Amino acid sequence: MCNAKFRSLIIAFSIFFLTFGLVGCGSDDTTKNTPPSPPPANVTDPQNPDPVEPAPTETVEVTMYFPTSDATGLVPTDRTVNVAKKSSEEVIAEMFKEFANPPSGLVAPLPKETKLLDVKIKDGVATINLSNSFRENFEGGATGEQMVLYSIVNSLTTLKDVDSVEFLLEGELKAAILGGLDTSTPVTANESLILK
Repeated sequence: MCNAKFRSLIIAFSIFFLTFGLVGCGSDDTTKNTPPSPPPANVTDPQNPDPVEPAPTETVEVTMYFPTSDATGLVPTDRTVNVAKKSSEEVIAEMFKEFANPPSGLVAPLPKETKLLDVKIKDGVATINLSNSFRENFEGGATGEQMVLYSIVNSLTTLKDVDSVEFLLEGELKAAILGGLDTSTPVTANESLILK
């Protein structure tokens, strides 16, 4: 009699533990209600590509004039500049960067720390607005002034839509931007300074 009761209890406890044990195991499954994790940050979603792309660049061949070290004349030099669009204003901005890198044996024409603040082209006149450093850091001399101004003018007038150059200093027109040569009106190229 005791054995029968004992067996009944064991069977009852076994059914109880099996039933609630399986339910309990199922409740530990946390993957059913977990939201999907986002993709890693470095993976681009093909449905939403990044709308910001770098602008394509084009190369433009230009001729620039650099002074000789003894200031006896200007030497033509071919350069290639990269621009986002082929506007002459952008080409001129790149040419001003190139002035800082003269070929071997020639000198950089711009006074130290000169910055091109702005450039506009209208009716064949390129108006260039330069920082005060252009005048403040100019080392002087009539020949040096010729080399600086005509290095710029002769270079810029090689562009098809530039016939002359107007010089501004911090937005103001100066009668003689470097103290000697007349810059009250747009300056045209001086081919007599070019060394053949």
